[in-house]
Amino acid sequence: DNITSNRSTSFHAESANYFVFHAPYNKLVQKSFARLFLLDARRRYEKNLEENDKDDSMTGSNGRSEHHGHYDTSLQQWLSKSIEETYTDKLLEKELKQISSAAFKSKLSDSNAASKKIGNTYAASVFMGIASLVDKIGQDETSAIGKNAVVFSYGSGSMASMYRLHIRKPEQQQKFTIGKMSKVINFSERLSSRKELEAKELDEVMDCREKMHKAGVPYQPQYDVNTRLFPGTYYLKSINANWTRVYDRFTNN
Repeated sequence: DNITSNRSTSFHAESANYFVFHAPYNKLVQKSFARLFLLDARRRYEKNLEENDKDDSMTGSNGRSEHHGHYDTSLQQWLSKSIEETYTDKLLEKELKQISSAAFKSKLSDSNAASKKIGNTYAASVFMGIASLVDKIGQDETSAIGKNAVVFSYGSGSMASMYRLHIRKPEQQQKFTIGKMSKVINFSERLSSRKELEAKELDEVMDCREKMHKAGVPYQPQYDVNTRLFPGTYYLKSINANWTRVYDRFTNN
């Protein structure tokens, strides 16, 4: 569904069961999630000012709801500052990390599990996070049904998207249940089966790529497809004199 900035919405940093963030590295995810707590507190502060029509003091709740009172008190000195002043405030960053710590662990640990092991996948990052979340929570399908996950994807600063996914039990078909998707993804087993390679193997791959760009046609890549490809993987077999690429598919045989 659509997540908007409309103040009538009930959405806040703790309203979703799970979050999935674009994850170049885990520290940035933690800082991004923590930032939501500041924005929530500022929204409540501004709303209270409007309701009480006062600038210097607020009657009754002091600009915070009962549920979020502790958070808003600890963030009080940043609620009236311009948003630009908060961007590089290290004291604020430390405070936000502390108050968001428990929620971060409960709502983002599953979606961050894969990226913490394989690093940044760039454009695929947020979708890797979704797959990681499905892999984890799909192992207990009954508990996952009815929950929701907020997905936040952002690039270099010019564009960003936030949307919410709802976990439901399919009524018309049973091919794509979250439990079956989890079994197919099978991240835990697949990641644990990885093999450690020596740096020289990467050098060999890069040398092969460099030769391909300079070789012209006809050309046949010089690499051993029998050692590192998963069964079913398509690979470049050759390029003929007409620049037609020929692909083959790797099998166990």
